[in-house]
Amino acid sequence: MSEGVANVTRMVTTHTPPPFSQGTIEEIAKIIGELYSGSELTRLLDQANLSDPLGYGETKWKRLVAALQEKQAQKGNGGAVVGLIHAAMKPERTLTRLTQAAVARDELNQVLSLSGYEVRDNGRIGRTTRATTDSEAAARSKRLHKLLTERGAHADVLLYCRPQLLREDFYEAVFEAIKGLGHRLRSMTGETNDDGPRLVELVLEGDDPPILLNDRANRSQKDEQRGVALLTKGMFAAFRNPASHEPRIVWSMTEQDALDVLGTLSMVHRRLDAARLRK
Repeated sequence: MSEGVANVTRMVTTHTPPPFSQGTIEEIAKIIGELYSGSELTRLLDQANLSDPLGYGETKWKRLVAALQEKQAQKGNGGAVVGLIHAAMKPERTLTRLTQAAVARDELNQVLSLSGYEVRDNGRIGRTTRATTDSEAAARSKRLHKLLTERGAHADVLLYCRPQLLREDFYEAVFEAIKGLGHRLRSMTGETNDDGPRLVELVLEGDDPPILLNDRANRSQKDEQRGVALLTKGMFAAFRNPASHEPRIVWSMTEQDALDVLGTLSMVHRRLDAARLRK
């Protein structure tokens, strides 16, 4: 066992960790394989003192699985898995991909929590309370909240990063956040009869809209107001209305898409913070 693996193992327990299951190894391999290129994985395997039985041309995660299975079979313990995670999650190695590394760390923790371990912010593994798969929604919520906070998300958007909205995917959080924007527009103006794009037309568009994002004193300011209104209408049309017409099963959303949409919603909320109502 290399010195790096030994050092991490001592952080986990006074004994070498037992072998990890096949399923755990595969999930860990897929997460790390997604984070690095093929050539980076070659260097990573070397630094973790692991061979590369399948070689550079094979699928990244399959290379990692083969390397970990071989070493684990030889040693009869899980030290190789710990060593690979330690090498992959070193802060100096993830410095140029902080957002992706944060996602990878949380995904690793979902997998490792079933064995009673976690990856800490310094990239090293430590013991934690053994969890069940019910922790997945909470982990998603924590991660999405953290990533949005780092982006400076508006408080009205952060409200929707709740575990109950993230139990299956990120669509529900976006769906509810857009509904929340509609509620704010109605609350500001007293408009109660419309929703979606039509609501935006009534409160932000036209020659004399109820909500003024600026003084509308020149062409540039009028274009700015119209642009924010069109952007808001587009979000309602793309992510709100389809849900009432299509089966839920056809709609899903990745975390990156959710971050982008929620970030745009934050921008609209900030513009509303600075807006004034027509006298």
